[in-house]
Amino acid sequence: MSTASPANGAFGAERELRSGSETLLPERSLEPSLGQSAASGNLQEWLESLPIAALFERGEEVVAANDLARHLLGTDESVPVEQVFLGAYPAIGDERRQRFDCLLSPLTGPAVMVSGAVQPYEAAGPGARLVLLMESIQDTSEAAAGDRENESTFLEDLFDSASEAMAIIQRDRILRVNREFVRLFGYPATFCLGTSLSELVVPEGRMHETEMLMHMVEVEGRASMETVRRIHSGHELDVSVVVSRVRLGGGRVGHSVTYRDIHQEKQIQAKLQHTALHDALTGLANRVLFLDRLTLTMARLRRRPDRNFAVVFLDLDRFKQVNDTWGHSAGDTLLLAITSRLRFCLRPQDTVARFGGDEFALVVDEVGCREDMESLAERIQCEMQRPVDVGGGEVCVSASIGIVLGSPAYNDVEEILRDADTAMYRAKENGKARHEFFAPEKPAQAPMETSSPAHNVSEAA
Repeated sequence: MSTASPANGAFGAERELRSGSETLLPERSLEPSLGQSAASGNLQEWLESLPIAALFERGEEVVAANDLARHLLGTDESVPVEQVFLGAYPAIGDERRQRFDCLLSPLTGPAVMVSGAVQPYEAAGPGARLVLLMESIQDTSEAAAGDRENESTFLEDLFDSASEAMAIIQRDRILRVNREFVRLFGYPATFCLGTSLSELVVPEGRMHETEMLMHMVEVEGRASMETVRRIHSGHELDVSVVVSRVRLGGGRVGHSVTYRDIHQEKQIQAKLQHTALHDALTGLANRVLFLDRLTLTMARLRRRPDRNFAVVFLDLDRFKQVNDTWGHSAGDTLLLAITSRLRFCLRPQDTVARFGGDEFALVVDEVGCREDMESLAERIQCEMQRPVDVGGGEVCVSASIGIVLGSPAYNDVEEILRDADTAMYRAKENGKARHEFFAPEKPAQAPMETSSPAHNVSEAA
């Protein structure tokens, strides 16, 4: 092999090609298989004599290469240029000799940064170009890493010191990532180079988001969304994603993708939303959330008359006596026990809410018949009457329950709540520890339908 430097070898190779162009093979001799007839004769011998990696590309496809180039490419076959050269590799159309620094992503092995030069060479066929890869500009040694840090430009420093994770991609393949990307996602920078960004960080069920983002970029020049992305551990992280176009050099365009970790913001938002829609003591839905779910349930009944529901108002009997006798802490303990028992009586699709004090409201979904609600009310009464240890003693309470069966005749949530409340107060007036059904079809002066009071209910707390 020649002892000439890579740069001198490259320039000498170009001079020799220009002076000996009449000896090159005609266009038809360029076949798509590397190392075969496309580079036979004088051309192949000359390519192999070069001390650097050299290849010919035509029509955006590598059609001939010497042994050093084939080693870098990781193949002996023809290969599309865009598959192995990523980033600022000069696009076809410029007739000048062009230098470049780009990412070489071989078919086998890790991607590396290379520098080189490309020049049109019509003697090798119309549209053919000579590509000389003069040196690798990426070294994994610590000394080389230190040299690169000392020689880095202002823009490189800015990219690496950015507080948000950033990746530069071309056709979804990563050209570069910054330090925050490595920290956030947990992948080494060298591992990321040349890999598909989508396959690296996008969860399987969210692959469609990549197409959506790229479509928005094409239409508006920039795209953003809040979503989740997968980190190295396999866990998913809440992030804000921003995608925009960037010029890579050499006439090629790529995209910058920026990720901001928003999982703490999401946690705060979720906590605030939960606080706004739930009771602080029991964690049950509050009036706002209850009314929202009831509204949806009533709207569904108009679409699906076969899926009826019921609204239940429940007020504890003698709760004030518990507070006065044992204190408010004991009252809170009792409310928490009642909450647990109500949840036990209901199904996951049902809604139980605390309206304040000792008043609870329920939406019971998909009620089959009146007898179903009778059974539920009796089960709730049995649970209410079990003793509760309030720290220093046991108390027993019962409940007055009002029930309204859903009907398309109700046009407003306040109407059905009013009737449930009326039925609940009628239960209190009729002796407590019982349930009443509201019957809207009956005249207002007619007595309501009642149930027998529950048995064995203690009258004292």
